[in-house]
Amino acid sequence: MTPGGFAAVGEEDTATACQNLMSDYYSAIMSENGENLYKLMAPPEYWEYYMQEFSKDESDIISTYNDAASNTLAQWHAECGDDAKVSFKIEASGYQSDEFLSEWTDTMNKTLGSNLLNAEEAMTLNVKQTVAGSLNTKETTASPTLIKVNGKWYILDEGVQ
Repeated sequence: MTPGGFAAVGEEDTATACQNLMSDYYSAIMSENGENLYKLMAPPEYWEYYMQEFSKDESDIISTYNDAASNTLAQWHAECGDDAKVSFKIEASGYQSDEFLSEWTDTMNKTLGSNLLNAEEAMTLNVKQTVAGSLNTKETTASPTLIKVNGKWYILDEGVQ
């Protein structure tokens, strides 16, 4: 950020970054794109650890996210119609504390056995999700937590109940 709080060229402000991340998340669900969900959920360093620890490979994780997106989309179609589309609005947000960021960084780096990751910011959002189709319109609220790690935003918790 520059003096006065304006984002420098090429640098997103937090609100824009959160909006873009949530948009990418819903687009990935609607297109059943597990690879994009995989990239939105955690830093590559975490996935390397996860794959080694649980004897998985990238295709296993992507397949799991493909299945999850497919199941979500099938549910939306069943409830609202085959033409169902999702939209969202961030209604409120709150920053996580410095203690939260420090604990996440310490825990993750201990888990990974390195000091590669640094949590810079984290936000919990209040998101109104609307799924609308020819049969029905359904509104729900989610409270996802987003985290900025080494300059990139991820969805730490989808906040779906």
